[in-house]
Amino acid sequence: MRHALAAFVVASGLLAMPAAAGAITIDLSQADLVGGASLIGGGSKIKFDSQVSGESATFTLPSIPGQEYSIQVTGHSDASSSFFQFLIDADGPGPGGFVQLGQNLNFGSGFQTVMLLPTFINVGSSDFFRIVNGGAGNTAGQITGLSLLAVPGPIMGAGLPGLLAACGALLLFARRRQRRAC
Repeated sequence: MRHALAAFVVASGLLAMPAAAGAITIDLSQADLVGGASLIGGGSKIKFDSQVSGESATFTLPSIPGQEYSIQVTGHSDASSSFFQFLIDADGPGPGGFVQLGQNLNFGSGFQTVMLLPTFINVGSSDFFRIVNGGAGNTAGQITGLSLLAVPGPIMGAGLPGLLAACGALLLFARRRQRRAC
């Protein structure tokens, strides 16, 4: 009985551990740059100029249909009045268009990581992600990092139904062992 209980505790602990979210670092030099946005720092940064509207960087992101994702961005805005827009086209070349993730975002001074833009559910086998400079009136800004994060789904066997099933199985196992011992 003790061995069965120990095995149950270990198995329950493994089931209850959260699944690690997979992160894919996106190569900034693969962006389709439009309107004057440019690569600097040997291709490790994207620079957006001040007072220029329409500058954008568009990325094709690999993805799995039905998977929930979030995007983590590291960047810099040169002034508090500057902002970026982040847009996703979750069906890639499909019929849907771009939708904005969150509101206009200012990084503040210094390089800061935007901890996860709002999540979205992928529809196609690839997504388009676009970063747009806030436009006229903005000062310069840079993007220095971009990661695609898979949001872990529910853990199979976790929660009250899983716990009840595991306890029931343990009770049946204990009864069976008692009958055998008699």
